[in-house]
Amino acid sequence: MTELRAPMLDKYDPAAIERRWYEIWEAEKAFHAEPDPDLKPFVIAMPPPNITGRAHMGHGSTYTPQDILVRWNRMRGRNAVWLPGQDHAAIATQNVVEKELAKEGKTRHDLGRDAFIARVWEWRREYGDVLYQQFRALGFGPDWDRDRFTMDEGMSRAVLKVFVDLYAEGLIYRGTRLINWCPRCASTLSDSEVEREERQGTLYFVRYAGVDGAPDAFIATTRPETIFADVAVAVHPDDDRYKPLIGKHVMRPLSPAPIPVIADAAVEREFGTGALKITPGHDFTDNEIGERRGLPQPSVIGFDAKLTGDVEPEFAGLDRFDARELAARRLRERGLLVREEAHSMSIGICYRCDTPIEPLLSLQWFVKMKPLAEPALAASREGRVRFVPERYQKTYEDWLEGIRDWNISRQIWWGHRLPVWYCGDDHATVAQAEPEKCATCDRTDLRRDEDTLDTWFSSGLWPFSILGWPEKTKELEVWYPTQVLVTAREIIFLWVSRMVMLGIHFMGREPFSTVLVTPVILDEQGRRMSKSLGTGLDPLDLVRDYGADATRFGIVNQMHAGQDVRFAVGRCDDARKFCNKLWQAVRFALTTFPELGEAREPLSCPDVQLTLADRYILDALAQTVQRVDAAYRDFDFSEASDAIRTFVWNEVCDVYIEIAKDRAPTRACILGRVLSGALQLLHPIMPFITEELWQRLPHEVPRIGKSAWPDGAAAWIDRGARSDMAQVLGFVDAVLALRGVPKLPYRELRDVFVDGASPELIGLLQRETEIVERLGRASAVRAIGDGEFPKPESALSRRLGTAQVFLPVDAAVIERERTSLDKEIEKTDREIDVIERKLASDGFVRKAPAEVVEGERRRLEELRGSLELASERRATL
Repeated sequence: MTELRAPMLDKYDPAAIERRWYEIWEAEKAFHAEPDPDLKPFVIAMPPPNITGRAHMGHGSTYTPQDILVRWNRMRGRNAVWLPGQDHAAIATQNVVEKELAKEGKTRHDLGRDAFIARVWEWRREYGDVLYQQFRALGFGPDWDRDRFTMDEGMSRAVLKVFVDLYAEGLIYRGTRLINWCPRCASTLSDSEVEREERQGTLYFVRYAGVDGAPDAFIATTRPETIFADVAVAVHPDDDRYKPLIGKHVMRPLSPAPIPVIADAAVEREFGTGALKITPGHDFTDNEIGERRGLPQPSVIGFDAKLTGDVEPEFAGLDRFDARELAARRLRERGLLVREEAHSMSIGICYRCDTPIEPLLSLQWFVKMKPLAEPALAASREGRVRFVPERYQKTYEDWLEGIRDWNISRQIWWGHRLPVWYCGDDHATVAQAEPEKCATCDRTDLRRDEDTLDTWFSSGLWPFSILGWPEKTKELEVWYPTQVLVTAREIIFLWVSRMVMLGIHFMGREPFSTVLVTPVILDEQGRRMSKSLGTGLDPLDLVRDYGADATRFGIVNQMHAGQDVRFAVGRCDDARKFCNKLWQAVRFALTTFPELGEAREPLSCPDVQLTLADRYILDALAQTVQRVDAAYRDFDFSEASDAIRTFVWNEVCDVYIEIAKDRAPTRACILGRVLSGALQLLHPIMPFITEELWQRLPHEVPRIGKSAWPDGAAAWIDRGARSDMAQVLGFVDAVLALRGVPKLPYRELRDVFVDGASPELIGLLQRETEIVERLGRASAVRAIGDGEFPKPESALSRRLGTAQVFLPVDAAVIERERTSLDKEIEKTDREIDVIERKLASDGFVRKAPAEVVEGERRRLEELRGSLELASERRATL
């Protein structure tokens, strides 16, 4: 026994133990591990949360499973470690600090680059640990000694080496290409950082007048403000409507000038009019067509999202959306706007600030993705990387198949600065350290590129850079690759795919074998959790109200096979009640069997034959171990938590503890063994209460997290006891149901009569009279027949298989029950008739909302079931 000598509280109080135990674990370095090549590794690299963040329910659903898996594998004897770290979150962090500066009436430019970066580091030191303290409150146990930050010195070395190596291999290049530009963040975004959103807009049908006798072309566009940059009109080569136009010219309706009509198979004949205006400087599809055709790429929108360049004078300097309205007005005045239609369109928005992105031509740095994507695609198709649930495998593969080059340069200050220097002739020199001269012309007047790298560039190196790469460390040798990545589905593109690509390229193999994609946590109405919408939940509020253990249990218990979770807070309250049930079970054991509290090691059972109840509960424990093991292997945390709760509540507390009140010689050692096993099974999910109770029971190792996981293969399997006890408990349930009709007091025992039962069942029930009496409150079991015990004249009855169970009662009880059932049957019949007529009405089924119709059908099935049960009970009176 260790620190616990104080009496147990009457009720479980998480606030009294959780903080204390976490401080003990952390002081003892309970979560620390060293690489051990003699043990099978189990390593999870924590998805690095942003330093700007606070804990939210997404952390709860993503990080709780990680903590469970690592604790489970540690108890299984694995070299288990959970590697923590945080992401510098370039754009997000810079935005937060810039907002702080704005409160002081300053911008980052007022400070200058170096002072601004120093300010961000200061902010990180002040607030970066907030999230970690919240993780501690949730009971998360990563190896805090191995904490990393994506901009720490070691990570920065890894980033520089990867950039320089990829550049040397020709996989990083600089070029002018169409990129996603966020005017609000004043930075480029990769394709994966652009989210799609349906918004209402207008489809403008515009006439492009034919030149030199050519027929007119009619174009449908949502962006008339970009007409100034049109360089062609494209039609599908097989579209008979436009074949006479191909090779001719039409007049651009704004900044009028003749432009050619070309044929290209990329044109969708079904959209709009089937003719497409080609604006290579402001649309990705148009850009691809323009590159194939060698068309010019003029740009008329600047990085401030205002019109510029070759536009009509009144448009110069207008915001793009104001310019759209003016363009429509001018087209209408010139008789060129044929019609307008309301149109729902999918637009790209910045994943950070929700600003509509602008496709713009810009000189940027890119990674060639095809050579990196092909091995990552093969790893999935050949089964070396698998996704759980399996449907996300296709999501991953589809994206890799259609991948485009990755724009990695960002126009912000906070982040890894590009290791690129330019001379006066704009030659680029790429190096890990500042070069003395230009690699191309030997000039020495060098200036470093102002841009920083996409946040996901450093995050993509996480599984091996966190282990010390590019140094050859013991951690890298033993712990790479990791075993499982637990993450959210929205970053399969942003993060998962890039880790696989870069891991294979630099380490020679994929960084993990399994990707567990966790569900999205919704509110009870199915809405996405959002503080701004008032649908958000703070997991720390749940910890305050229910405790960390109950919060963790409440989260994972609702995670069913990858389905999104409509989170019910009531499940946390149910889990809190379960904690108290477990607490009371141990309290009972220690009070009833003082030897359990006095022993320092598990008790040995006396040399006597085990009872049926003993054998039953040991078998139930063995089945639960196997069920929980299988659930954890399948990442089915809901099944694991259900299995443990069912065992503790229904089998240990409701059955065995009730029986153990007889204080039979074997009860203390069996109860101690069963409760300890239950605590071990529950520990990965509920670490605090299980540690507290472990200390109060006899145990072999000082901390439950260091104990050996119960061995399902070596556990006590007893199918005979399982079968016999099932029959006894079935009989007990029948008796209790009968006793419930007249509401017999608990202390009143009555003989129970059985007719039609097999001699084996009668013998079993009479051998186990103590169980029948204690659980079923039956003083004796009498077999009807052979003239020994006649059927009672006045009794309630219930069917049990082929047998009939009778409980003698007064005739008045029978009459009251008959009257009650008659009323219930009549009322249920009426309700069934009403719903059947409603569902037979074609008008109701067609007009009522689908969920209402389905609700009525469910109600009808429930009523039919109730009627059948009531009728059966009525027939037995």
